[in-house]
Amino acid sequence: MTDFYRGPSVALLLALHMAPALAQVGPDASHACVGPAPAAEPGSLEWLQRDLQNVACAESRVLEVPVSWAIGLLEHPPLDDLPSPTRDPYRNPNLHDGQRFRFAAAETRNRDDEALAVEIYRPCTVSGCTDVPDGLTLDEGPYPTVVIVHGGASQKELHRWASQGLAEAGYMTVALDVAGDNHGSDAQDVVDWVFSDDFPYAADLDRTRVGIAGHSQGASTASLLGQLDSRLKAIVAWDNLTAVDPALWADDIGVEPPAGLPITTPALGIGADYYFVPLPNMAPPEPAPSNGEGGRGRGVSAHPKDLGYQELKAAGVDTMLFILRAGTHLDFTPLQAGTGSWFGEPVAFSLTLAWFDRYLKGLSDPAAAQQAHRRLLASVYDDSADVHAIGAGYYDPQEGNQPYKIAGLSACDRMSFYFKSRYALRAPDSDVLLTSGDWKSACKAGEGEGELAPVTRGGGALGGGWLLLVSLAVLRRTFFRRRWLR
Repeated sequence: MTDFYRGPSVALLLALHMAPALAQVGPDASHACVGPAPAAEPGSLEWLQRDLQNVACAESRVLEVPVSWAIGLLEHPPLDDLPSPTRDPYRNPNLHDGQRFRFAAAETRNRDDEALAVEIYRPCTVSGCTDVPDGLTLDEGPYPTVVIVHGGASQKELHRWASQGLAEAGYMTVALDVAGDNHGSDAQDVVDWVFSDDFPYAADLDRTRVGIAGHSQGASTASLLGQLDSRLKAIVAWDNLTAVDPALWADDIGVEPPAGLPITTPALGIGADYYFVPLPNMAPPEPAPSNGEGGRGRGVSAHPKDLGYQELKAAGVDTMLFILRAGTHLDFTPLQAGTGSWFGEPVAFSLTLAWFDRYLKGLSDPAAAQQAHRRLLASVYDDSADVHAIGAGYYDPQEGNQPYKIAGLSACDRMSFYFKSRYALRAPDSDVLLTSGDWKSACKAGEGEGELAPVTRGGGALGGGWLLLVSLAVLRRTFFRRRWLR
């Protein structure tokens, strides 16, 4: 796909101009975006105050990402990638090939003989890598494997946070670029290629442990293909866990769900408080009065978040739905809009890694399955995701680029207070179904409510310059949102 734009954005230019004022912009434990959100009655002043704070938290990276991106580009000139805001310079694969993972660019053909570009990442081996950082996996394979599908009008590079991080944790990942709008058929063609003798790393493939992940329209694709193709054993859907009942199906991806499709593959859905643009909620958005998006787990209008989750739960298949507090649809595509929330990406990666560890690695590694199950339900994050955090975060003049990390943070406080997070799953080697229809409330049971802090950034006041940039970002994203990531 052609990049959305190649020139510097308004936010980037202003960020570079204001860079000296951004000496300390990172989050701390006392920040209102970090700690617990207070209870509030709809229509009250407390509701409005909490709501405006949440909107500000959803735009908390509006300056940090462009500044970090620009500085990263100066530190790491592009080796093969275009110097585009859609490409995180800290994640240029050629910077880390042979140290954090093994990388290869490849190409296959779809059923219409169109070229499909792919990025393939494999874990490091003792002989294939040098100076591997602590915490990363050294493994000779064969590897559990994940196919990653981007959203509409998007590209595979925007999901390097997942494709690279999973490779560092012991997975082979295959991230594809869709040729046109047929996400489903192109992704299915790539899955078939991965299982064929033509796949260049067929010897590294563990054919019994292959999963699929996707964002937006790619998440619809993952939701459907994961149930259609019995070779796929686990699904992760970023902001679009989709019901595959033909009566609810609303996507045109080149593949349609057949009537009576068995629901057998465990699926994790990760959603967000907002769609593209964080807008205040005058009333509780759940339960929604209508849903204009069929079975999709997100939309431009008010919508229930969990139709796909409920379908899986009714089928007796392990499933989980985690709604990011202050997240947007673009938290899963860092740098696409130069903004987002502080913790959307690392929390999404933590859950994604734990889900695949439980339902892919865990198929042949009982210890990995048990540990991953504990991580999925933990009330406090460990550092299993942080060791893979290298992307654009905030820039500290003393420490340099600082990716967002979540070890020690409350998982309860990272859940939306608008939409219910839920789970219905079993512990490994157990038939007992563990369920919660309101995970956040259960997670916080017995804990006191937090105090409402003023709208701040890194302890400082939310200044007029930052508000101006938030407004510019919102206007820019509002203008272009129908072109992005359908």
